[in-house]
Amino acid sequence: MNNKVSVKEKLCYGIGSGGGNIITQILGTFLAAYYTDTVGIAAAAIGTMMLLTRLLDGVSDIIMGGVIDRTNTKWGKARPWLLISAPFICIGLILTFNVPESMSSGAKLIYAYLTYIFLNCISYTAYMISHTSLLARMTLDVHDRQTMTSLNQIINNVVQLIVTGFTMVFVGNWGWRTVSIVYGIITAVMILICFFGTREHISMSEGGEEIKKAEVVPLAKAIPALVKNKYFYLLAALFILALSIASGNGSMTVYYCGNILENMDMMTPLSMALTIPVIVGNIFVPSIVQKLGHRKTLIISSVLMVAGFLIVAINPYSGTFAVIGTTVRGFGNGAIFACGFALSAQVVDYGDWKFNVRSEGLVNSCVSFGQKIGLGLGAAIASWIIAAGGYVGTAATQTEAAKASIVFAYVWYGVILAVLLLIVSIFLNIDKYEQQIKEELEVRHKQN
Repeated sequence: MNNKVSVKEKLCYGIGSGGGNIITQILGTFLAAYYTDTVGIAAAAIGTMMLLTRLLDGVSDIIMGGVIDRTNTKWGKARPWLLISAPFICIGLILTFNVPESMSSGAKLIYAYLTYIFLNCISYTAYMISHTSLLARMTLDVHDRQTMTSLNQIINNVVQLIVTGFTMVFVGNWGWRTVSIVYGIITAVMILICFFGTREHISMSEGGEEIKKAEVVPLAKAIPALVKNKYFYLLAALFILALSIASGNGSMTVYYCGNILENMDMMTPLSMALTIPVIVGNIFVPSIVQKLGHRKTLIISSVLMVAGFLIVAINPYSGTFAVIGTTVRGFGNGAIFACGFALSAQVVDYGDWKFNVRSEGLVNSCVSFGQKIGLGLGAAIASWIIAAGGYVGTAATQTEAAKASIVFAYVWYGVILAVLLLIVSIFLNIDKYEQQIKEELEVRHKQN
């Protein structure tokens, strides 16, 4: 069995990740503003829509994970769904950002629900879970996996800089209709590059021929094995906490710059301070992991996250402290996600080794659900914190209590989550089984 992944395949896998991140950035950064400012839908109605669809999203994640586990084709288990999801994501993005102006307010809201569900809960879910599951089917080599997820993070953050930095300029020149078409096509092409440029080597011989179609894993067998897999719970907790930090802190940045730093122009340097260290740091993450292992790398990264927030806490009213602290946090942030996605494949291996059940789809669907819980819960709790402090968006000036609540939500809430992240990292000691799992699974797959 050929477990080594070529540079071309690693790059193609990363390009597929970047394509998906276009959708993540567009929906997370611009969709609400498009609905409220361009379409004219009430902000409260959009907030309710986002909350309700997250519940549906969780259900669709589990269903899609089961579908992947039961898929059995000449292309493998995960890759076919990249081919299927690419055109639907393109269509979904175009439909989502082209709400007909002639519709009534109620009809626009219904249209928003239907198109958002089609894009995010169906099409994007099929892409995301299949792309993440593909990593566990491409190689059993831990270093290769880590290199691939670190490359993903570099490409993702380059995409993030471009999308968040230039989208409104594109919209101002061409309008949402043209921008959505361009982004939709680019996304689909990048995902298709991943499909055509990768292979599921777990089911292939040394010469590259398919030796055995992937086993179809019934849910009745996969779910009990997953429930007994302790590392699944730890990995889900890791993603919930990491995404809670990202969404909680990210959603408070506007309030922090406007009311604490009193300078909205600080949005750009803070964004750069968080993103650039992720790009630079992930160049070295594979080497660091190879030398220290995932657990120690996660512990160091979590400490950097805590330290970054505490630096801002020294003087939260200083833009200089904010940039320095965010930069330190950025180096930890990139490694957390790169290690987390690599560990998702190891959790699959652990289940295969320990319980003789290999369930890429179900493991990654639950991890995906954990990410979405983090994205929703982190921002929600941060919003509740400033609401409890008496923040009023329409007020000309905020009370001292409201400002204190913004500082707490932006800084100390992050400290609490980062400490919890450190604790989870300490218990994520799956590294100690790494070599044994790899050797025994390689023998087992050759025998099968």
